[in-house]
Amino acid sequence: MRQVKKSKTAGILVIFGSVAIVVAACINFGCGVSETSGTHDGRTSKSSVPMSRAEQPGANEVQIVIENFAFVPSEITIAAGTKVTWINKDEAPHTATSTDKKFNTGGLDTEDKYSFVFNEPGEFPYFCALHPHMTASITVK
Repeated sequence: MRQVKKSKTAGILVIFGSVAIVVAACINFGCGVSETSGTHDGRTSKSSVPMSRAEQPGANEVQIVIENFAFVPSEITIAAGTKVTWINKDEAPHTATSTDKKFNTGGLDTEDKYSFVFNEPGEFPYFCALHPHMTASITVK
């Protein structure tokens, strides 16, 4: 009887711990929070409106798909003024977080997207703050 109570207690602690981690991630990375269009720092939007794979970005636009715990493509070179849109196709939430803090998508749930306009030349490595092994880079010329 005592063994069963310990197992139930351990299971409940694991569940509460998991919930606490998810809540902390949402607080820190803005799970499901939308940002407004046209901010002064280059961000254009974050929304949960689905975008089909067949939808093609317009001129001066690039799409990066997050799937299978990877950014696809993981390395791109773009011209200054190009809008990059990340869309999460994974079941898990992800971020695209610049190592130099120039951009941060916040938590993107499945089908969420976020856009950022790169106006300055340079190298912009980034990663998923929730899964740091996920890395990628954008070169702006």
